[in-house]
Amino acid sequence: MSRFFDNPYDEYNESIHGTETTTIVNKDLVVQLVKDFTATILTETKKSNYKLRDDLYVGEAGIAFMFWKLSRSREFKHLFPCLEHASSYIQRAYEISESKPSEDSSSIAAFLCGKSGINAVSAVISHDLGNHDESRRLIADFLKGHVICNDNCKADEMLVGRAGYLSGAYWLNQSLPTKPIKNEVIQDVCQTIIKRGRGYSRARRYPLPLMYAYHESDYLGAAHGLCAILHMLLESPWFMKIGCEFNNISVTKLNDIKASVEHFLLIQDADGNFPTKYYNSNKKLIHWCHGCAGVIYLLAKAYLIFNEDKYLEAARKCADLIWGQGLLRKGPGICHGVAGNGYAFLLMFRLTRENKYLYRAAKFMEFLTTDTFKNGARKPDRPYSLYEGLAGTVCFLVDLLQPSVAHFPFMDVFDVKYNEI
Repeated sequence: MSRFFDNPYDEYNESIHGTETTTIVNKDLVVQLVKDFTATILTETKKSNYKLRDDLYVGEAGIAFMFWKLSRSREFKHLFPCLEHASSYIQRAYEISESKPSEDSSSIAAFLCGKSGINAVSAVISHDLGNHDESRRLIADFLKGHVICNDNCKADEMLVGRAGYLSGAYWLNQSLPTKPIKNEVIQDVCQTIIKRGRGYSRARRYPLPLMYAYHESDYLGAAHGLCAILHMLLESPWFMKIGCEFNNISVTKLNDIKASVEHFLLIQDADGNFPTKYYNSNKKLIHWCHGCAGVIYLLAKAYLIFNEDKYLEAARKCADLIWGQGLLRKGPGICHGVAGNGYAFLLMFRLTRENKYLYRAAKFMEFLTTDTFKNGARKPDRPYSLYEGLAGTVCFLVDLLQPSVAHFPFMDVFDVKYNEI
């Protein structure tokens, strides 16, 4: 069976589909879906057979994040007691975390699948509830991961490694007015990432300056691989513009990062996709976690920083392939589902302001309501979670109604995420 459903929709036509957001996106349908999905999450996560986990990726912290996102949405913040629900779910995350056996210290730095993600989301929820002392305490707990990143952390990728920790640091600086994570902390983690990438690439004789492995596999995708690691480096204060120069980055670091980014253009295939691993990959996946739906964020960030059209053109090729083959049978989620691929179109809409991308995102939303999807898609293992299930889908729906600020969770390419000089 194919990994994806055939796309039943016509391409965008301005004369048919209009040019205003209100005509391209069916607001009433989006609102109803958010109500329905949120009600399902609230009901199903209270049942005795609900599988508990603590983290952002597929646990209670991810559902807390969803409610926090609803609380900051003009359209949805009054539909539910959002912050109260967010606080309740994040408390459940802590209860689950504290009941687990003692873990490796590296879990303190893990963001999507570890303690630093729980601390970060809890800090922002506490801030928005007015509990500022508690928020500062939780930020201090998050910063304990900085030491782990320098010493004991064995991974550099997004789910449990240094890139994920950086994404959490950036998100805290986006979400809190004080921008609590100092530039020195961010640059310190980036230094470690560069050192490890150089060492691994030299040892394995890779043809690019920076390379990384996760569980002895040379992954390229956003969940475990090179593209998200490079993306997080590009978000750092090193790429703050000071006049015509970047800030406090050596020529060798700049050359190593840029050459590694440019290498991605060489491995994009004619269809627009990327292999899951650098060597010995025979999979053609179109997910956020593996394939072009995750690499597109690196390409967009590179375009914004280096202002070279080749990155935008590569991102367009990704988006066209996602439009043709991105209605995934794996479910509605953002890691490897329809909503995650829909997020790529919201990225492209912000990047280009071309209505065809907003239209494509809206059609991916509409597909979730079809009998084809309801009867043919798989039920994820964690069907109410942020990355596999409905919580992430709700985030996508919220962003459909605010496309000028929409972004995939913890992967925004637009905002400044450090303290500017």
